[in-house]
Amino acid sequence: MANVDREAMRAVAERIQRLSDEHWWALDPSCRLMENDAWVGPTGARFDAQVHADQRELRDMLTQAVHSAKQELASLPDRS
Repeated sequence: MANVDREAMRAVAERIQRLSDEHWWALDPSCRLMENDAWVGPTGARFDAQVHADQRELRDMLTQAVHSAKQELASLPDRS
């Protein structure tokens, strides 16, 4: 039964990695636009700071999710 759990966790870890890869660049277009002064003034500066902070937070969460899934998989016994 442990092998079934390990295979299920492997599938979960792979899915998390795919989702991370898919969403890693989600905020890049907005960040690039802001770096090219797409929106200026105080409101633009606030949005620029927020979108870059959101990008860092998203990437931190994705990194943590992948890391946690890999740790969980590594902690399961391999009973092949």
